Amino acid sequence: MRNKNKAFTLIELLVVISIIAMLVAILSVAQKKVKLVSKNLKQKAAFHAGEISLELFSKDFGDYPDSSQIVGAGGAITGAQRIAEAFFGRDDRGFNPKTKWHPGRDALVPQDIYTDLTLKDRKKPYFQRKRVGFYTVYDLWAGNTAPSSIYSSGAAPASATEVTPIFTDVFLRNKVTLASGERAKVGMPILYFKADSTKKFRVDAAGVAVDPITNANSAAYSQWVYNFQDNLPILQLPWLRDTTAQPNGLALHYPDKDGTGKDNAQIFYEQLTQRQDGNFFKPYNKSTFILISAGYDGIYGTKDDLTNFDN
Repeated sequence: MRNKNKAFTLIELLVVISIIAMLVAILSVAQKKVKLVSKNLKQKAAFHAGEISLELFSKDFGDYPDSSQIVGAGGAITGAQRIAEAFFGRDDRGFNPKTKWHPGRDALVPQDIYTDLTLKDRKKPYFQRKRVGFYTVYDLWAGNTAPSSIYSSGAAPASATEVTPIFTDVFLRNKVTLASGERAKVGMPILYFKADSTKKFRVDAAGVAVDPITNANSAAYSQWVYNFQDNLPILQLPWLRDTTAQPNGLALHYPDKDGTGKDNAQIFYEQLTQRQDGNFFKPYNKSTFILISAGYDGIYGTKDDLTNFDN
């Protein structure tokens, strides 16, 4: 009697395996997209909380924190660091209104304005820590050998600016060894730019409105509503994810189109402005501030960046 039991042929088995593999691949891509959307929403929520925090700060002090880059005895202080101190203080226990940041003075002297004895003078943190990462410059870049105006490298903090705070986004794609020796996944610093609402759009040295595509004059940055140089030392720090892979030999985290390093500011201004009246540009949030996350790819100035004006 013939055996009527049927079995899969080799071809049928391979077809089934191929279908299963395709389904797994599709589900994997879909899962990655869902995860990315979730991260983006979380970062946008953090930006919204940041906007509220800045409004509260402005109510208390009559203005938003300044973002201008300051160069003193301890190195450079950027907008990213200044807003972190405004939100949390230098020690994550609240901002001290007695702090003084101005040119020619070490940004962390006198340090005694951030001790247990000064807690009574402090404002409670304006921002909920659970929403973002909070680190010092030295925490994130300890051990790197590529110095900048904000970080001089070494086995211990070599300047006061290296222990200033920075808060980071939710895209935890960078694996670093903190100053404590602990391994951690961290995001990229959130950049902060305060608007100079007295400026009209952006102007060159002669006071004429310019289009960044035809004239990205670095000498005129300080005359524009937003100043690219406010966070330039942060952008010049070594890459967290891969300190050996600098684009075109540069340490800038903005993409460099032609290898000259001259296009980074242009990309920045195109990113935060909208066309108006033909070739002229009107910046978003022209009377308040801009917050920028590098997004999932960890590079500022690319399409996946998140800002507080696209929520």
